[in-house]
Amino acid sequence: MPKLSFRTLRSDDKDWLTEIVNDPEVAKYSLSIYPRTEHEVEVFLRKDLDDGNEAKHVVAEVDGEPAGAVDLWWRAVARDRHVASVGICVRRKHWGKGVGYGLMKEAERIGKELALRKLVLGVFSGNDRALRLYEKAGDRQEACGHEAVSIDGSWRDGYSVPLALAECEPRHQAAPRTDTKRRSKSHPAREGHAQIRQLGGKDLDEVNRLQNCTVSTKSSFRIPPVTKEETKRWYEGIKSEQGKYCIACFDGDRLLGYLHFRTLLPPFAYLRLEEIIVDEDQRPSETANALVAAFKNFKERYWYHRVFACTPETSSHVINALKQNGFKKSGAISSYYYVDGYYVDMGLYG
Repeated sequence: MPKLSFRTLRSDDKDWLTEIVNDPEVAKYSLSIYPRTEHEVEVFLRKDLDDGNEAKHVVAEVDGEPAGAVDLWWRAVARDRHVASVGICVRRKHWGKGVGYGLMKEAERIGKELALRKLVLGVFSGNDRALRLYEKAGDRQEACGHEAVSIDGSWRDGYSVPLALAECEPRHQAAPRTDTKRRSKSHPAREGHAQIRQLGGKDLDEVNRLQNCTVSTKSSFRIPPVTKEETKRWYEGIKSEQGKYCIACFDGDRLLGYLHFRTLLPPFAYLRLEEIIVDEDQRPSETANALVAAFKNFKERYWYHRVFACTPETSSHVINALKQNGFKKSGAISSYYYVDGYYVDMGLYG
């Protein structure tokens, strides 16, 4: 293994990063569409470095020359704040020399320094080089998205491979349950007609109410309190031209729940559920089923190949609605969420 030195990614790294993203063998499994110009890479790089997200971008150098990079992304205020996603890329001239392993160990060091408990890497079937690297580091596959992506004309499975940095204790062991007797004193449940429609600006107070419900938000990464300004920014981020959508369920003007999802650029051909929240005080099972059915209908309307949903394993209303609409569980990432003092597995359904 070569002696590696590490430094922070800079905007002037655009030259060799452009080389990487336009390498057919790298693009194949990093799932980037090429060719891309140096200007495109520079704009993307500057945005990534300046957007203020919780992230670390580190370059590995061999004899002063960039050999590859590792990226870590996480959410500082969320139920999964103890988890970071990891991406690794290595220049072709440095393949098979231990650079990828060195970058993974550096990611592990950074994760521990940040007091993270778990790193999660993504890999697709056929990428034997990455699979060997993760196995060498002691990782194992926990969740699989069947036929998640098209590579070289064939459908490939996508795997989530977690790397434990620290124990996640205590773990939630109880089976999911539905508390059907819980009712709000200020808003008692009532019979009515559940209607699926888009959100409007006039609905933002209702969205903010739901995003601040400490019980209803347990089905998502979200942790109240959420300001009205944060809710407004979230709403303005729903942009169909960017593949970001939201389906909402109402009884009159009262919001019963919403499902936020997105589409991805080729070679992906699936829909991914980003967040689902249902009002635990207002027919939560009926609402969850209506939202998931509309989500599935969007897939069929526009001929998407697959649809995937990740949810805490304690979200009984959501899980039951997924199963009722033909979703099947294809694995789970252990201890992905932290809910009410317990680490909870994230189930993957497709």
